[in-house]
Amino acid sequence: MNYKVPTVEAPERTPEEETLVMRLHVFNNMRWVAILGIIVVTIIAKYVFDIGFPTLPVYVVCIFMALYNLVLMWQVNGLGSLPEPLVIPRVRQYTYTHILLDMFALTVMLHFTGGIENPFIFFFIFHIVLASIGLNYRMVYLLSTIAIVLVVALLGLEYFGVIPHVNLEGFVLATRYRDPSRILAVLVALAFLLYGTTYVTTAVAGELRKRQRQVVELRESLLAEKTGELERASGEIANLEEERSRFLRFIGMAAHDLKAPLTAIQGFLWVMLGGFAGEISEKQKNMLERSTHRVSELLTLISDLLDIPRIESGQIVQEMKDVSLRKVIKDSLDHQSGLATEKGIKLKVEIPEKLPKIKGSASRLQQVFTNLVNNAIKYTLEGSITVRVQENPRDVLVEIRDTGIGIPAEDMPRLFEDFFRASNVEVKGTGLGLSITKRIVEAHGGKIWAESPWDGNAGTKFSFTLPKPNKGRRRPRQ
Repeated sequence: MNYKVPTVEAPERTPEEETLVMRLHVFNNMRWVAILGIIVVTIIAKYVFDIGFPTLPVYVVCIFMALYNLVLMWQVNGLGSLPEPLVIPRVRQYTYTHILLDMFALTVMLHFTGGIENPFIFFFIFHIVLASIGLNYRMVYLLSTIAIVLVVALLGLEYFGVIPHVNLEGFVLATRYRDPSRILAVLVALAFLLYGTTYVTTAVAGELRKRQRQVVELRESLLAEKTGELERASGEIANLEEERSRFLRFIGMAAHDLKAPLTAIQGFLWVMLGGFAGEISEKQKNMLERSTHRVSELLTLISDLLDIPRIESGQIVQEMKDVSLRKVIKDSLDHQSGLATEKGIKLKVEIPEKLPKIKGSASRLQQVFTNLVNNAIKYTLEGSITVRVQENPRDVLVEIRDTGIGIPAEDMPRLFEDFFRASNVEVKGTGLGLSITKRIVEAHGGKIWAESPWDGNAGTKFSFTLPKPNKGRRRPRQ
């Protein structure tokens, strides 16, 4: 039989616990500074101010402090290997232990440097301040009490002669350690200082922790709220995308089913117009021509509708290969030049002598040029149309400029939407040409935009980019 060992999930750390872990590293570094400071002060007091006291015990205490500080470094480095639930209790244990060791070391050092005569007797306050940063207030009060007990024990043992008093020769009189009033004054001052500091620091630290917890709770609340909103929005977007995909699939299927019968109808109309089904009157011919035109418009719409799901399904990627952009432009303009000539529009082409081949679908890129140039011809009454190509460091920029009727400013933001037609357009169309053009350009990794008017000129300028091949892979020039 297999038994599954239950796992205990570690609770998330509170802000004060995070602070305690961080401060443990700081305390470690501060202790090295304190050891160095003690050595420097000892040397200055002994050899600069000529104060007489035994320095060897001071250095021994410094060595003791350095040893347990090294142990602390080893303990801190080992925290990463502990299970998360054990980290915070272990950090508190390390902090308590090392503060107690610091106070014991300070007491021993005070004994060998004058005891009550030493002004550094009030340095216990630093341990209390450091303890109040990360420990609970009960432990800080306990540490304050322990500090006072250590000082009372030191002064009492010296006063009653249990341990010899070490006088700071040349600094103070040797009898002060037996002055009851001075001892009482120092103890009362130390007690007020330590307990007062404990009260103030724990109160301030407690308020800061409270505010910190409130900030964390507020942040988590806002984060949960925003996460919920994002999840709902993401779900709505996913639903909309699914609905859109279903709609496009439906449109594609419907368009595919309609294309065959319409093509057949168009064929029959051509047969009738050609007189192969018998002679027709002029009126009948006119009606048949109008019907043929309508069927052609429907077939164009169906072709556009079929293009959308094909492009969005990634079919273009399968068609991509090394393509000569110069040839694509030439093939497209060959089909459009006749229409431009009929309208008296001058067609200009500005293409650099050398262009890098690009990765793309020749038929789809030709469709882009055909759509843009055809639109320019449709909406230009007179003037010129310029197809300009410019090679940039990372892409190829293509511009189709015309001197036509332009596009109203209020229509520009919706120009590439499905079925959208500008408000100043009278020529009939499907409203899908530009949206399909945008899809094709983006499927090639480029982007497209329009300006109307452009560079102070009337008309419209369509610009789009096509990325150049990666530099790591050489491609032939065209």
